[in-house]
Amino acid sequence: MKRFIVTLLTLSFCVVALAQQNSVVKDIITDPNLSLRCKELMQDRTDKIKVRQKLSSLLQRNQKVLKETPEMRKIMRKRLEANQITVRNELYLATLQVQSMEESIIRSGCPGINL
Repeated sequence: MKRFIVTLLTLSFCVVALAQQNSVVKDIITDPNLSLRCKELMQDRTDKIKVRQKLSSLLQRNQKVLKETPEMRKIMRKRLEANQITVRNELYLATLQVQSMEESIIRSGCPGINL
């Protein structure tokens, strides 16, 4: 009788251990749709970062041209100042969009993300 009980308990523990092992294996395997979506999100993020870098270089170039523009050229200086404000606003919006994209990537649960 004792042997039967011990055998029964051993079998029940083995079934529980196998069930846990199967759930761990399912967690390790990633859904292909999720990985494709993560790749798209990361690509959008890298594209927006490139735009942000271009805007930053444009802002630096505009500041340099504005500094070199003589005081006599009032209309050109006003256009450059307006352009500087526009580029600065676009840069700010691009930075906010990159932050938002990073947050959505993290929320979606992309594996192995390096921000």
